Amino acid sequence: MGSNHAAAWNPQTEWGIPSRHPQRNEYALENELDNRLKNLDKLVDSLQATSDQMSFSGKPHAHDLVNNFRAKIKANENLLRVAKLLSEPARGSMFSKVRDSLNDIEESIASHLVVKRS
Repeated sequence: MGSNHAAAWNPQTEWGIPSRHPQRNEYALENELDNRLKNLDKLVDSLQATSDQMSFSGKPHAHDLVNNFRAKIKANENLLRVAKLLSEPARGSMFSKVRDSLNDIEESIASHLVVKRS
């Protein structure tokens, strides 16, 4: 019995010292959010390039939308940086806020890219 307890003993958890390494699922979540931000940034870059090459009546509005998306993406990049520095439970809460915000940005971009078919 004693040897089993000794093998499972972890001084960090036993003494109430939090581990400095996030759990694997936190790494996965950080990675997912980082990737989503990078993908959104690339998408907005391509939207900008496309609108620059085209001539249409709503071009100023399109540029405003692109700039709005860029600002939201940059704000979320900063929120994610802060979240990575926090400890639980604030860390998880901040990750959740970033994830929700990215969902909103993705939905907004998708709604603006809807092409009507006749």
